[in-house]
Amino acid sequence: MEQTKSAREMLALIERKYFRGAGLDKASRTEGDERRAYRLEQVERLLTKKNAGALWAMYLSDEFWTADEGRNPMYEDDPLMTLAGQQTLTDREMSRLRLIIEIAGLCHDLSLHFTFDLKEAFGIKKDDFWVSNKQLVEWLTTTEYEHVAMHTAYTLKKHAISVYEYGHYLPAQDELAELYSEKHQQRLGYPNNTEIPPRDYANTIIDSLAQIERHWQRGRRLKLRPDLVMLHDEIYGVVPRQFDKGVLQAAQELYDYMDKELYGRFVTEDFKPWDEQPESFKQFVSDQLGQFANKVREVRSKYLSKGWITDGSLAFAYLMEHAQRCGQGWWREEDDAL
Repeated sequence: MEQTKSAREMLALIERKYFRGAGLDKASRTEGDERRAYRLEQVERLLTKKNAGALWAMYLSDEFWTADEGRNPMYEDDPLMTLAGQQTLTDREMSRLRLIIEIAGLCHDLSLHFTFDLKEAFGIKKDDFWVSNKQLVEWLTTTEYEHVAMHTAYTLKKHAISVYEYGHYLPAQDELAELYSEKHQQRLGYPNNTEIPPRDYANTIIDSLAQIERHWQRGRRLKLRPDLVMLHDEIYGVVPRQFDKGVLQAAQELYDYMDKELYGRFVTEDFKPWDEQPESFKQFVSDQLGQFANKVREVRSKYLSKGWITDGSLAFAYLMEHAQRCGQGWWREEDDAL
């Protein structure tokens, strides 16, 4: 049976494996901006180095934590993470360990794409993981640590998708999930495996997120209800870069119909799952959605040109799903604007 390594032996192993010749001992005695710059320099290096297709940043993270969100120890009895183990280290060894743990923490969040403390990582005062954070956008588009920026931008996108998913904003979800670089003529894949240069990769994400954010800001200035904005965009089938008068009229007529004829009508008092509902209720829902589909066709003929929201199109599917949510009570949540 292999003998358990001591904290000193494990620290020495990690130092040789990840920080040989990196000036770790000297850096461990720094503070503030100098220490932050060293951390970012090391994280950038580990994000660009691979072994068997995996990033070294991930390997360093795995020395300490599981792949879950948050910092959950990989091993409960890891001597580097227990008080008993740490008490066997000298002050200088402990200083190096603290710095390694700081670097490994950022490696964990960036390689697994979890949101993190922006002030601690980048020195940004506003800790808001959203494209409206001007300090964050400026940092991402100007920093010398381009791989850090690329992985942070991907995390921004992942976070935005989860927010839009919660808000049922389907066009934005799909746009971000299928984001495409016109400049490089390819879809933005996972940042570990992309051929798009890091700066262009990050900028493509930031530009798309910013355009979606500006679209919603215009909607707020026009005092449009969130569901009306989403209906407008669902008719387009994408997140457009403007509000069209004719499309808004079509969206408003659908909104009024849904508000009057569908809102809450699919909610049952027993709250039974769909497969346990009686056939009469299922037929009622089907009839109501069929009538809504006819309303969509009517509105299409009244306000839109040929080719818009054709039966079977993605835009038609967006509207039908929106109608079902309205019937289930997800409606008119003006205070939950995206």
